[in-house]
Amino acid sequence: MKKPLSSMVSALVLALSGTGWVANVGAETPFEKSQREDQERYERQHGVSPQAAQARRWEQEWRQQHPNEPMPSFGALEKMHRQEIIANTNRGFAAMRQARQQKLKDEYLMARQLQQRQLTARHVVWTSQQWHRWDQQYQLEHQQAAQALFNAQHAGAGGPQFCAKGIFDGASGGCVGESGKILEQNTGKPIDGSQ
Repeated sequence: MKKPLSSMVSALVLALSGTGWVANVGAETPFEKSQREDQERYERQHGVSPQAAQARRWEQEWRQQHPNEPMPSFGALEKMHRQEIIANTNRGFAAMRQARQQKLKDEYLMARQLQQRQLTARHVVWTSQQWHRWDQQYQLEHQQAAQALFNAQHAGAGGPQFCAKGIFDGASGGCVGESGKILEQNTGKPIDGSQ
């Protein structure tokens, strides 16, 4: 009586696996085990980053939707989830913008309340016109501070700085107009008073 080929192969695999000749394909090597344990220890101490949690979720989704298929590279997973990445990025930027706008609003309200307290202490009442000028001055000061910060951050970069008119000159510390004269940074008028 002849045995079918498949049963002979099965018997051979079982015999060889007992002797250690056939490696368990799903087995973890000592190096992989060490890496996994180090990663688990790190995550217990520091937590899991949002990116790592997202990658794990993508891998779990792949395994559930494509059982017994090889796991694609992380780049391929990213490409499959491109819309999700873009949406998360946009959501993050929107939250940062909203937080920044709220901070600017809070700073403005604190400055206005401080001004109001100072006026009240001197028994002075401002008209709406005076408050409007104060608001304009507050805005101008903050724009100048932002411009100064921008110029300071980009001074070493070698790129052009921005002025009301002309180009920022790092050597002179001011704006230089077409005539070569140094200009006031905000008004664009020559510093020496000439037009």
